[in-house]
Amino acid sequence: MASEDKFKAEAGATEIKMVLGWLCDYRRLLVSLPFNKFVAWINELQAIIDSKKAEAKQLEQNIGRLIHVAQILPEVYHFLNRLRCLFERAKKRGKPIAVKDDCLADCRLLQLYLQRAHEGISMNSLVPQKPSIVYRSDSCPHGLGGYSSNGRAWRWYVPEELLYRATNNLLEHIASIITVWIDVIEGTLQPEDCILSMTDSSTSEGWHKKTNFKTDPVEADCEFDPEEAEVRTEICRQFAELCVKNKLVHHVQWFAGKQNDVSDALSRDDDRSDEELTRLLYLHCPEQMPQHFEIAPLPQEIL
Repeated sequence: MASEDKFKAEAGATEIKMVLGWLCDYRRLLVSLPFNKFVAWINELQAIIDSKKAEAKQLEQNIGRLIHVAQILPEVYHFLNRLRCLFERAKKRGKPIAVKDDCLADCRLLQLYLQRAHEGISMNSLVPQKPSIVYRSDSCPHGLGGYSSNGRAWRWYVPEELLYRATNNLLEHIASIITVWIDVIEGTLQPEDCILSMTDSSTSEGWHKKTNFKTDPVEADCEFDPEEAEVRTEICRQFAELCVKNKLVHHVQWFAGKQNDVSDALSRDDDRSDEELTRLLYLHCPEQMPQHFEIAPLPQEIL
């Protein structure tokens, strides 16, 4: 039988309760990482950053803690791949191992996630909900474009000297990030907004969900371009930092390219003015056009 004190502590009515290592505030509808765990865990990551080396046991412990955080912030899983690879190498070596710059960058980002978890996550973000804003984007080898359900549209064309230096999958991924980034810069988004990025690239959709690529040719299990892999990783980190600092709940979904005519035209039709292209889009695909559709230049912060 449970003791009377324990029964009162765990079964009594209260507005704040500890559940599975999380502090649940039922008045403010927040789930947060307790202060003692936050301080201990963020300091442990800082120790790895400062020393630039780690033991297998130390890495295993930190990965376990971060998986706990990922139960509430699943984006954390995205950046555990390189730490897991480092742990496997350290375990085989049996002594402290050097932590490379890409893993150190992951550790710094994961500290932001710990801070976000300690500040508190809205319980509303833990359940399915209707997106506040939906974004669509597309690219082709010479251009990128996209728009939001609020009607903010953009397009940008690759300078001739930069053509074909990046794969179209990478351009698709960059386009999906820029479309959200614009609204962050222009102040359209609010903390705890649930946003949905829709892309017709299944590769870009996957890159939003997990980092399953490596930046070191020695560690790779297939042929790849290390420079592009590094760019992909850096883009993913910057977008994650953008979302965590602005407290955005981001989801991504693939959809068929035949339903993406507007973004497709934005990325390709560089021979038409904004007004002419808008008229043609309203004429040929009105079902895809949001209200107040307007093509505007990219903010200077992005350029």
